[in-house]
Amino acid sequence: MSNICILHANKRHKKFLIFANKAIDQVNDMDETNGLQLNIDKDYFCENPKFQCLVAEVDNIPVGMILYSYFYWASDGEVLWVSQMYIKPEYRKQGIFFKLISKLREENKNMKILACATGEGNERMQRILKYYGGVEMKNLKFYYKKI
Repeated sequence: MSNICILHANKRHKKFLIFANKAIDQVNDMDETNGLQLNIDKDYFCENPKFQCLVAEVDNIPVGMILYSYFYWASDGEVLWVSQMYIKPEYRKQGIFFKLISKLREENKNMKILACATGEGNERMQRILKYYGGVEMKNLKFYYKKI
C-alpha cells in the first residue's frame, strides 16, 4: 500500500485517537475510562504536550496510531515508552504498522530502549512485539495506582 502517510496527530485526529484508545482497552480487557477523551486537549493539543502521537493515514483517513512518551530508567537511561499502538482491523497486514515503527525510530535515533506493556490476552500484540525483538520481562510486574 503506497498511499500511507505518517504524521504527528493533530486536532482532526482527535476522534480517531479516542476511538483507538477505547478499542485498545477492550482488547486488553481493561476498564474503559474517558481519561484520554477528558484530558487530550490539555495533555496533547497544548503548548507542552505530555506525550507524542504518530498517526497513519490512508487517503487522508486515520487508520493507525502510536502514542508514546519518555521516562528515565535508572538501569538503562532514557526510555521511549509506547503507551498504545493500534491499526484498524481492515487495514492490518498492509505495512502500516511497519511504517509507523519506522517513523518512530527515525525520530528517536538516540533512544536505546523502547518499552511497552500489553494485556495478557492480547496475543496478537505479543506476537508482533516478539517479532520485532521485544523480550518479555518475566522478573518484573507492572503496578500502577491512581493518585
